[in-house]
Amino acid sequence: MKFLQLAAMGLVFIGCFILAYFLNKASIDGFEISNKIHTDYQVTGQFGDFIGGVVGTFFALSGTLLIYLNFKEQTKENKRSAFEASFFEMIRLYRENVSELKYVKHNGTNASTYENRQVLREIFKEFIECYREIKRFSNSKDEEFYINPNYAKKLKEIKYKANINANIIEMAIIDLAFMIVFYGLSSEGEQIIKGNIIKKYNRDYYYKLIYFIKLKPKKSNTERFNNWTKLFALNTKECHVVIDKLYAARKNPHRIDPEIPLATDFNMELRYEKYYGGHQFRLGHYFRHLFQSYKYLNNHPDLTDKEKYEYGKMYRAQLSTYEQALLLVNSISSLGMKWELTPENLPESKKSTKLITKYNLIKNLPGKHLSGIRYATYYPQVSYESDENT
Repeated sequence: MKFLQLAAMGLVFIGCFILAYFLNKASIDGFEISNKIHTDYQVTGQFGDFIGGVVGTFFALSGTLLIYLNFKEQTKENKRSAFEASFFEMIRLYRENVSELKYVKHNGTNASTYENRQVLREIFKEFIECYREIKRFSNSKDEEFYINPNYAKKLKEIKYKANINANIIEMAIIDLAFMIVFYGLSSEGEQIIKGNIIKKYNRDYYYKLIYFIKLKPKKSNTERFNNWTKLFALNTKECHVVIDKLYAARKNPHRIDPEIPLATDFNMELRYEKYYGGHQFRLGHYFRHLFQSYKYLNNHPDLTDKEKYEYGKMYRAQLSTYEQALLLVNSISSLGMKWELTPENLPESKKSTKLITKYNLIKNLPGKHLSGIRYATYYPQVSYESDENT
């Protein structure tokens, strides 16, 4: 575009130069367009034909280029208008999705109703609870205790390609915690989780882990929740003794060893509601829409990277801190790695699909970590707001 603008200006300059040159040359040669009495149209016509044929050609070419440039600019503006109409509609739908969120949660004998962004805040808090509970259960530093060798190799390849120095045990714990919060531990949710992780994680580990997390009831079940709190307060060795006894008798709860009172206090023969009911119907649509919005922006062919970043920044401003925190853990889990850790394979001509880093989508997270999950470990190139204030 800039080249064509320079070419059009150059043609005008050349035309003016030729016109000035021949007018000057005609004067030197003693040529006169008219005398004091009348104009010699035969002579002036020949001179005009010459000037029009030579100079006019340059002006005509310049005009053609300018018309073409104007057409290109108008086309670009039309495309931008079409893009903005779609992009701002996506933002509107995002706001609408958030405004429709609702979550009734039992806290002891009372029930609290959360709406809009409060729902996402509560979901993130549940993730942190689950993450801490899994870490409490998982005290080994041996990768094979958690992860099957083939999947451990794949995680290391992901680390290498993403150029991050993450601990694959922590990645596994984040993945398991997010899936439990996402799908829940109803019979259906448990089967989905097991189907997703059966080839990834050590079967003995995750079966017992899920059983342990399933022991946690909703807070409305006061007696059972108190037992869960006592279990969680035990040291690691004592906690696993109780879990092992309960797990061994899971098919016949009446055979639980009476020598361990806490194990019998759970009354496993009684039905109860699990604490983690799942948020797939809330988070599934939320993350799909957010991902497709940024994918649409990133793949748009008529925007520069700077323009894309400005539009992405505008969208990011809609995300609360808790939403950015949820996006972080979602993108580390196997359900959301396409955000960055396993981006879609595109031709070399396409721009980066590492969406979180490119658009600084977790820029506003406070401090350096969330319950020990350090942001910079996974996304070292994000320009964090906390770094700017130091």
